[in-house]
Amino acid sequence: MYKDRSEAGRVLAGCLERCRSIPCLVIGLPNGGIPVGIEIARGLGFDFDLLFVSKITPKFNTEIGYGAVSESGKINLNRDLVMRLGITREDMAEDIRTTRRKVEFRVRNLRLRGGRRDVRNRTVILTDDGLASGYTMINAIATVRERGANEIVVAVPTAPLGTYNTIATLADDIVCPDIRDSFVFAVADAYERWHDIDYEGALKLLKKSGYIDE
Repeated sequence: MYKDRSEAGRVLAGCLERCRSIPCLVIGLPNGGIPVGIEIARGLGFDFDLLFVSKITPKFNTEIGYGAVSESGKINLNRDLVMRLGITREDMAEDIRTTRRKVEFRVRNLRLRGGRRDVRNRTVILTDDGLASGYTMINAIATVRERGANEIVVAVPTAPLGTYNTIATLADDIVCPDIRDSFVFAVADAYERWHDIDYEGALKLLKKSGYIDE
């Protein structure tokens, strides 16, 4: 188990040591991927940026993600899960609008100093605090590819085996020290200390690390 997200980032930095000689860009997925990404970028001396992607959740359970929306407007959906949950077109449209507003808020308030980093012809390391369904990471991979990244490495502390295998087919490489093959999976189970990171917490982390001005 990892003590917290920062320790998980330091573990991943060690696993990515082979990338040190490549001019990589580390991109964290807010909010959980912020402390993980900061530690990877700091440990290897890489640039750091954020990609604003958020999972689409039904009103009755905000822990279930049945898709994702990115800052570019890209939407991907798990159609099978939508059917199993009985989500109507009207409910889906409302859930997507809610998610878009969340992403737009983060873009306005958490964009790093200097603006969005160019990914064209670069190796990009995408990171989060873990994978569950993987839909936010799937969306992030597609978004970064469209922007012209040369190579995409996904680095996450923990993931269920099925999601790991899916992401492995989409990224050029994947690093995940803790792969779990169990019926019940929760990202939080890989951590001794776990709490959701809200907007204020994300802003504090970015200011403390010097990525956003005080």
